[in-house]
Amino acid sequence: MTVSSVLQAGKTELFEDERAEKRFAFLKAHGLEQATLLPLPGDASGRRYFRLPNALLMDDPSDDTVQFQFIADVLQGCGLSVPQIYEADHLNGFLLIEDWGDQSYRKALEQIPEKTLYETTIRSLIHLHQNLSEPVVGIPFYDSNLFLEKASLFTEWYEDPLSETAKADFKQLWESAYHNQPQVPHSLALRDVMVDNLIWLPKRSGMNKSGFIDFQDGSWNPITYDLFSLLQDARRDVDPVLADDLLELYINSFPNLDPKDFYASYALWGAQRTTRIIGTFYRLARRDRKPQYLRYIPRLKDTLEICFSHPNLWELRDWFKMVTL
Repeated sequence: MTVSSVLQAGKTELFEDERAEKRFAFLKAHGLEQATLLPLPGDASGRRYFRLPNALLMDDPSDDTVQFQFIADVLQGCGLSVPQIYEADHLNGFLLIEDWGDQSYRKALEQIPEKTLYETTIRSLIHLHQNLSEPVVGIPFYDSNLFLEKASLFTEWYEDPLSETAKADFKQLWESAYHNQPQVPHSLALRDVMVDNLIWLPKRSGMNKSGFIDFQDGSWNPITYDLFSLLQDARRDVDPVLADDLLELYINSFPNLDPKDFYASYALWGAQRTTRIIGTFYRLARRDRKPQYLRYIPRLKDTLEICFSHPNLWELRDWFKMVTL
């Protein structure tokens, strides 16, 4: 073990000790100092969850708890199923929230038809987009700067070094794609609607059986963003016939929506999202020592090829073919 790795390990242990002390103080403030904490499996972010007897403790040192509660209030106001928030310490990044159990969509798929689960979520998104069509103060716009910043995670962390010329061309192509994108309605995008961030709530009715749990990064986006996130999951194949049927169901729910513009937007934002995720997974592997994410890279590259089949994105397709794929 190198000196730097030893020092880094020491910093990590110190940080964990500090978080543990703050967790205890938060729980004690609410009479829960004797509660047993069961750590839940983590994922790509630094956010952690612990199960208590009657709630979940969210430990988020990145200070996203304020936005989590704000977006939760917006979604609840629109009639969607989100966890109730019991207590909050935004200064230190802790929330006590409703515990829906462990019936994620990934687990629910073992017993419940894929169509039932995914159609329920599509109907939730239809309802959200129909009822939240005007910008809300506090929900950030996914503007051109953010669009390019997230796409550029690819050029920052790709497995092979890229020339400055290639990076400049990449930037120019994405800027052009953003500014020439088709005009479709916008709404609140939760940004990570996928099988592991959805909970099946069988005791509820209709669309409310679909529970949303990861939305603190929500932003004002084209309506196509979350649809792509759900139906072109970075970690799971969705039946392509079902995906097509659900997109048709969505389009038919908006009589004034131009299908041509819709699918062009779906391809563009899908390509940008997929490019960002590839960059993120390379970063997780190289910087954060989480090589398990590399196993998703081939399927993500296949998804990117599908997006680039749209004529509007052929120049981007050519860049990727020339430089990487």
